[in-house]
Amino acid sequence: MSYKYKYHSISKINLSWIFTITLIYISSLQAGIFGTLAGQVIDKQSGQPLVGVNIVLENAKLGAASDEDGFFLISNVPPGKYNISATMIGYKTEIKNDVTILVDLRTTIIYELEPTTLELDEQIVVTAERPLLQRDVTATAHFITREEYETLPVRNFKQIVNIQPGVAAGHVRGGRKSEVLYLVDGLPIKEAIEGDIGSNLPNSAVVDMTIQTGGFNAEYGNAMSGVVNIITREGSEKFFSRAELSVISLQNEPQPFSPQTLYDYEADLSFGGSLFSNLNYFFSANYLTPNSRWKKEEFGVRRLIYTDSDSRNLNLVGKLSYQLFDKTKLTLQGLLSLWDWAEYDHQWKLNLDGLTPQSKKSYRFSFSLTHTFSNTSYLNFHISQYNVLKSVYGKSSEEQIPIVYEKDEYGRENRFGYVLAGDYPWWLDHQEIHNLVKFDFVNQISFQHQIKLGGEVISYDLYKKNVLRRELYSYDPKFPRYLSYDTEYQYKPNQGSFYIQDKMEYEGFVANIGIRYDFFNPRSQRPEIEPRIADLDTAWIISNKSTVEAEIKHQFSPRLGLSFPISSTSDLRFNYGYFFQMPQFDYLYTNANINVAYGFSPLGDPDLKPARTIAYEIGYRSTFSDHYLLDITFFNKSVSNLIDSNTFLNADPTAGGQFAYGLTRFVNSASVNVNGIEIFIKKRLEDWLGGKISYTFLKAHGTGSSELEKIDWIDDKYKVPNDQYPLSWDQRHTLVANINLRWWDNWRANLLYRWNSGLPYTQFEGYATRPNNARLGPTSYFDIRLDKIFTWQRVKLSLFTEIYNLFNTTNILWVDSNGEIGGRLNDISAIDLGRRIQLGFIVNI
Repeated sequence: MSYKYKYHSISKINLSWIFTITLIYISSLQAGIFGTLAGQVIDKQSGQPLVGVNIVLENAKLGAASDEDGFFLISNVPPGKYNISATMIGYKTEIKNDVTILVDLRTTIIYELEPTTLELDEQIVVTAERPLLQRDVTATAHFITREEYETLPVRNFKQIVNIQPGVAAGHVRGGRKSEVLYLVDGLPIKEAIEGDIGSNLPNSAVVDMTIQTGGFNAEYGNAMSGVVNIITREGSEKFFSRAELSVISLQNEPQPFSPQTLYDYEADLSFGGSLFSNLNYFFSANYLTPNSRWKKEEFGVRRLIYTDSDSRNLNLVGKLSYQLFDKTKLTLQGLLSLWDWAEYDHQWKLNLDGLTPQSKKSYRFSFSLTHTFSNTSYLNFHISQYNVLKSVYGKSSEEQIPIVYEKDEYGRENRFGYVLAGDYPWWLDHQEIHNLVKFDFVNQISFQHQIKLGGEVISYDLYKKNVLRRELYSYDPKFPRYLSYDTEYQYKPNQGSFYIQDKMEYEGFVANIGIRYDFFNPRSQRPEIEPRIADLDTAWIISNKSTVEAEIKHQFSPRLGLSFPISSTSDLRFNYGYFFQMPQFDYLYTNANINVAYGFSPLGDPDLKPARTIAYEIGYRSTFSDHYLLDITFFNKSVSNLIDSNTFLNADPTAGGQFAYGLTRFVNSASVNVNGIEIFIKKRLEDWLGGKISYTFLKAHGTGSSELEKIDWIDDKYKVPNDQYPLSWDQRHTLVANINLRWWDNWRANLLYRWNSGLPYTQFEGYATRPNNARLGPTSYFDIRLDKIFTWQRVKLSLFTEIYNLFNTTNILWVDSNGEIGGRLNDISAIDLGRRIQLGFIVNI
């Protein structure tokens, strides 16, 4: 039996009040944190709709009543699994267990109530199945539930992203890694200056993940390749707790000297409950002590020393949720991540004490208000402050430049150029503050139309002092060359956006149509820089006598997603959109003091333009045998205005024609073209077997793999090409298979296999060498997780083991321009990790 949705009357909302909201300053990073529940209730015998049936979500304080046509709709449901009851006098109560609600999507359920003359507490309980084909998904998206997260042989949310279709070598559909936006509860955790992920999370804090690798709706901005939205847990009326402890043996890691068993430790603790009526709390923390893969040889004796025995990572998540009124909810949240480590450099293996300790701290405090006007409309309002502090505790004076001797003090020959004395010349003080205000207003004006509008404003306070002198490889040791980097800046830019979109759901199609407006104000002036090179004996000229005000950047981004059912079990989808992203602020503001001494100091430009991607995809989805889903997607991306570097060299006659001085500027000159196909098959977990298999073919060509790539080419005496070539992550073939097994006595297993074709690298062929003209061999990994669960009253104990790279496969990560693994220093980091075994337990109460 099929059911059709009828037009629903528009909710009564003060239009002048909505207009006032839309005038608030707004910005570029929006994300949904709720899903929608919809459905219909009918009489099982007559087939007629039932009016006034109470629909209640247990433990969520949410509910609705069916209207005159039996329809109901609740639009502000947090993601997760719910038991949902339908109750009416004269009918048996029907409860659907384990109904899954996903962020930004609609879950539809149908109740067929049976008339009864028995007692009112008679119930019919059924277990709901999440549909394999989600028709309102109009672009490629992958949904990871808490149960799936906990059973995969992965250690954090970033590894989950890396095993999705379309992700090759850590890059989403051929984009740079900085083109992915990471959100926690709808708010960004991305560093503004350098573009890295600013925070980590305890695994126990994650309740739901949405990974969008195709086009995304107008509510999402400042991303060009993907959006990862992580939803964290909340407290409940009942107390719950979880504790996990595990240890990993690293004995099969590649080591430059004799092996010794090492261990990584990790502890994860979470608990939640209710302090008093309407006030719930949740707290989660994990602590890691990662040991180094790398050891040390002293005075010819193989004495193994942990180079980073002080390395540690602590992550905290805390949340308070208060139901202020029946329709108003307040949430306070805090995130904290602390890192301390020492980064290994193989050239320093004989002078590890000269390496610099590093630290990073990030924390975010946020306040959220959710007000529900009705079952079909609500408002989210957020205020947050995000802080990132990074330090490198090195030495920066010229006297601390590292020294390379032909022989050490014991007479041993130093043929490879290991650093034998001195300190790594790097000192860094990095601070950034993000002050954010955002709102989202959602109104399900009918069963066919959901209107969503919102915006955000972010003001930044950025400070960076970075001093670094890095020696560049030189064919003539008498003329060493250095990359000199000495910059200090403080700026306070801001950016904002506004979006509006309509999600239309009809029997014949689903459409997501929207547009967003973005602006960015660098709030900076730039010097007039005019490099002029007449010949090799004429120096470049920098004119900074006058300055130019950096312009405010504006752009509109249209987004369109369509889904058309072909049959009851299959559909076609199409997605098209413009996507913009501002460069990392370091490329705008670095070296504002125009320090170009000692070599090629890159100069930032606050007038850099945002990068732009025009992307589309065409997909086909079909279910068969009620257990399998097939998804085939073709995608294409054209990217322009990516950051690249232009270098001008000036010859020094006293150095025999060596290029001793130069000027490097960041410019919007790189472009990328990506196309490929994804084939994805999923089997629902039933009885004892479930899983996923995906294959990705990808071709990523462009004029720049990284922002400083051109400097490396000039240093290696390569000709800089003007046309496109394979990017460093142009991994043509990727195969991922994930098998989920369940059997008797609460045993379960999860198998994860990954096979990747070889990445490109540059093999030296003289001055005319083309970048990435050769390829490495393929890599493969087989990981497994085994669990045995014991239950005693409310206590559930899980004993588990995870084995990474089960077959101890040797996977080569990189070679030098001569095809030599590890290069002239025989750097063991060129070989990926070997077999690692993790043992642990989890206790849930």
